[in-house]
Amino acid sequence: MTKQAKKAALLGFDCAIPKRLEALIAEGALPNFKRFKEEGTYMTEGFNMPTVTPPSWATICTGAFPRTHGVEDYYYYNEGESLHFSKCVQAFGSQMLTAETIWDAWDKAGKKSIVVNYPTSWPSKMENGIMVQGEGLSAAESRWQMEGYEHRECLCSESCVASDFYPIGVQAHFEEAEGWKNLPEEIADQDPLDITIPMEFPHAMEALKPQTWYGLTWESEDDGYDIFALCPEKDFSKAFFKIRLHQWSDVVEADFPMAADGRLEKGYFRCKLMELSDDAEEFKLYISGITGTHGYCAPDNALKNVDFTRNILANDMGYVSMANGVIDAETVLELGQFHSDWLCEVMTTLIKDNPDWDLLYMHSHLVDWFYHGYLHAMDSDDPAVSKPALDMERAVYQIEDRLLGKLMEALGEDTLTCVISDHGATPIGPILNTAEALSQAGLTAYEARTTGEVGSVWEESEGFNYELIPEKSKAVPQRYMFVYVNLKSKYPGGIVEDEDYEKVRKEIIDALYDYKHPETGERPVMCAIPKEDAKVFGMGGEQAGDVVYVLKPEYMAEHGYGFPTGESGCGSLKNVMMWRGPGVKQNYVYDRPRWLADVVPTFCYATGNPVPADTEGAVCYQIFDNGNK
Repeated sequence: MTKQAKKAALLGFDCAIPKRLEALIAEGALPNFKRFKEEGTYMTEGFNMPTVTPPSWATICTGAFPRTHGVEDYYYYNEGESLHFSKCVQAFGSQMLTAETIWDAWDKAGKKSIVVNYPTSWPSKMENGIMVQGEGLSAAESRWQMEGYEHRECLCSESCVASDFYPIGVQAHFEEAEGWKNLPEEIADQDPLDITIPMEFPHAMEALKPQTWYGLTWESEDDGYDIFALCPEKDFSKAFFKIRLHQWSDVVEADFPMAADGRLEKGYFRCKLMELSDDAEEFKLYISGITGTHGYCAPDNALKNVDFTRNILANDMGYVSMANGVIDAETVLELGQFHSDWLCEVMTTLIKDNPDWDLLYMHSHLVDWFYHGYLHAMDSDDPAVSKPALDMERAVYQIEDRLLGKLMEALGEDTLTCVISDHGATPIGPILNTAEALSQAGLTAYEARTTGEVGSVWEESEGFNYELIPEKSKAVPQRYMFVYVNLKSKYPGGIVEDEDYEKVRKEIIDALYDYKHPETGERPVMCAIPKEDAKVFGMGGEQAGDVVYVLKPEYMAEHGYGFPTGESGCGSLKNVMMWRGPGVKQNYVYDRPRWLADVVPTFCYATGNPVPADTEGAVCYQIFDNGNK
């Protein structure tokens, strides 16, 4: 190599799709992605299986395949538990990794790493580095060892208060205002109304003491109620803010007592007034998640110079609230910008505070959240449906583009930088009910559930709309791509004798290949093989089922089930991989397949730093000028 990079940085944009990125660059919407692409090397086939978040990011930070690093699905199966899918937990903790990360290897060599919001990274094992919690999809969030789609946040998650009922909020109504202190005469003369809000602070990492907040609304003119104030008590002088319809509050700083010991923790949040009718009968206030200042960073004081009054974390950019009808698309985009600004504030502050850093890894989940909500609409033949979704896609990528531009400036020219996505996505197709495919062969027993009984929108969209009965099943489908032989000797409720293992496994494979989808009459299963054979594409380790199967891309619920070459509709399962920095070829397109496992060895090669113990990938020599020297 003619030049050696002094530092290495990975900027992860979850679920960014190459052909969608290219289209937006071509129309001039993404100047910073365009600049990065032109000043470096671009590739679209950095493969990993399965095409889902935790396994892919674990591969990108270890250089090992899932069969080696131990993360083979979004969910994790704890040995000894029932095979029922409800017993699987979300796979986000660093404890489950069975391969060494690049930052741990470099840490042993005395190097300093900064790791921010990187899935499967938390808790930190570093002595020299800095880590902002990566145990979920967003910083200050934990999903590890939690069933279903449950999560916890520091300090708590979003909510709302409204005159109508919403699953994530409090229902309440305005009454004649009474008992207020320090109420200005001009408000008192306007027949103000108040509302009592019992705050429970949902999904908190550590329980907060419940509080009662109070809202007040009044008329600024004579044409109806149009101003709202939120107060921690009935004292107007202590109001958190005053806002009008469709307006955001500024960032609110407040003290929150913890339930266990009463200690006070600083928290930051914003609110938006979504509805307020002239008579105040219709009302809805969105309350963002409340972000704390520590407890999710190692060392704990690493964020001491971050100005938390500037931005809010805005976990999941309000996707859960949108799915529950609390907020609209415009508000989702606003929350996406808040989330990006918070990440940028944290990243740039840590870079400035630690000029001696050697390695930086960051992950942003905005694009993935968006596609889960809107990719199906983008693929619609009706322009009235597709155009708003495509416009929103552009806006989300532009948020990430602005973040990329600021980070490029902060990283400097002596840093080898990789911009990468972990996988792509395809529009939701006809859902495969794997249990039904197996039941037709007499292998699986289950009871169907109606839509109203389904536990969540994710369970329904991903085909888990049934109640499995493992005690009556020879074969148990589990997680995204696996079917287990329900051995009596190995699993609670197992019914298959050891000597029948291979016989049942062959029956499972035959049943998956033979099944035809009732909506299309076609076979949705592209591949079904014994777990040992899955090792050729990086799977088949301890966390794999006895049979590993792959769906055709048009039968998937966005991603997770298919080969990373899959294309369907406006989507693709391919990922983005771009390199820029010292010695990297400029305006160069590498059009051959690579693996996500190749990122780590390439960083180590370019900087001369240690290769993690379990790395299996190869150096991307072809991206460098004189790469063989």
